[in-house]
Amino acid sequence: MVSFVIDYIHGILCSVEGATVFLCAIDTPRHSGRSSAKDWMSDLLRDGDSITHASLVGFRRRGLRNGNWKHLNIEDRALFRCAFWVATVRGKISNTKLMVQVLKIAMKLVERVPSAILKVGRRRTALMFEIYGKPLGVFSWAPQVREWLNDSRYVWYLGVLGVNP
Repeated sequence: MVSFVIDYIHGILCSVEGATVFLCAIDTPRHSGRSSAKDWMSDLLRDGDSITHASLVGFRRRGLRNGNWKHLNIEDRALFRCAFWVATVRGKISNTKLMVQVLKIAMKLVERVPSAILKVGRRRTALMFEIYGKPLGVFSWAPQVREWLNDSRYVWYLGVLGVNP
């Protein structure tokens, strides 16, 4: 069951590849340098197939401090508060479906600005590849644009423009 949750979250983290993402709750050890999603998930779930109340407190605190709590939609906030209450009453969350949903929200809460910039930049680059790659598109008369879209500095630039409109 733990491997299912780990593989699912690892699939979500692949969208922020290349960005250093520190996803540590208060009760989990902080990793120096880069850590894989599987290591982080196994540290989080080391006490069995459950999410503890202390880890939810850490996620919520991190989200409130970095301002991501206010960017969650109302359904995500409600689900997180419900899971927080369940973990408070029972001490942990052991339902796999609820764990997956709560961990998705937790990843939104602990997301940092650089990973958000890269995500927006990659999304915008993919859209530009799709539009410019059409027959008689921009790539046909300006082939250097393809090189720009593959440049990490340009992807970062597009992300900054997307985050700060």
